[in-house]
Amino acid sequence: MRELRFFFLLLSTYSIVNAGSGSHSLWAFATCISGETPFAECSVVLMMDDIQVGYFDSNTERFVHKGHNTQNATDVDMAKDATYVFGHMFLSLKRRLSALKYRYNSTDAFNGIYADLIHYNITHYSYNSGNLLSPWSQVHQTNAKWRYQTIYLPICIKTLKKFLEKEKNFVMRKVRPRVRLIQKAVSGGTRVSCLAFGFYPRHINLTLQRDGQTIPDQELSAGLVLPSADGTYQLRKSLTVSAEELSEKHSYTCSTFHLSLDNKLDVSWVPRDGTDPVLVSIPSAALLIACLAILLACVWRRRNAAGTHVPHPSNADEAQAVEQISLSSHDS
Repeated sequence: MRELRFFFLLLSTYSIVNAGSGSHSLWAFATCISGETPFAECSVVLMMDDIQVGYFDSNTERFVHKGHNTQNATDVDMAKDATYVFGHMFLSLKRRLSALKYRYNSTDAFNGIYADLIHYNITHYSYNSGNLLSPWSQVHQTNAKWRYQTIYLPICIKTLKKFLEKEKNFVMRKVRPRVRLIQKAVSGGTRVSCLAFGFYPRHINLTLQRDGQTIPDQELSAGLVLPSADGTYQLRKSLTVSAEELSEKHSYTCSTFHLSLDNKLDVSWVPRDGTDPVLVSIPSAALLIACLAILLACVWRRRNAAGTHVPHPSNADEAQAVEQISLSSHDS
């Protein structure tokens, strides 16, 4: 089987606008491949915040609108702008591909593993954090900045505003986070984890506190904000508490700030005396109280129902009893 040899170069550009309820960004990820490949030579994926809103490649040369609201077709101006901007991006990437192939004296380019080590910025190429090609001249830099500021940036901002209007029901929605404070016994102590999940947008401030004081990040094991299958996000931060610290009976609080919350959301946990640490769940306690109330109500109703069936003597019964007593006295 013939080895597939290709060269891969990625260029990203973005713009950010403030839409009142927070900042939103538009990203264009352009990819060019040199060599034998079943894919398009060059392609662009257009992202607004965290959702894909468009696609363009060198085979079709047609902008395809993607996203959650695809009922409205791409307008003519947007299609023209996409063809112009992405066409220039492809030409620029191809020139860089040729320069790198010449630099490495490779007509077929080189294996893709090297591509992971190549980065590009506005002024020069680099390889393994070292200069690869000569930096741009001052004239070249000035021309590039003028082109980006006067042509590309206005188009990006205009396009971003259009997509914000199209996708506003999705990207501008606010979903409250659900927060759990979880404890798990580990060797030599307990791991306390603060988990926030089911929130949107992705920006969130999650902190762990000890006796009301924020715990430094270097003491925490923090993960990344990860996407969930339903389009929301989740984040976890953990603290390992030693047995000695547990004996000091500190209180631990998971504090959450999010755009969907008017105030911060706090969930607390305090180790109990004489037993393993237990997290008290307020919803569980409320459910237990409700069950007890229902049980007491059932017992009370049964007792009342039994009391209403006790027989009471009627007036006729009382008269008959008096008559029997009177007859008995005459017989005697």
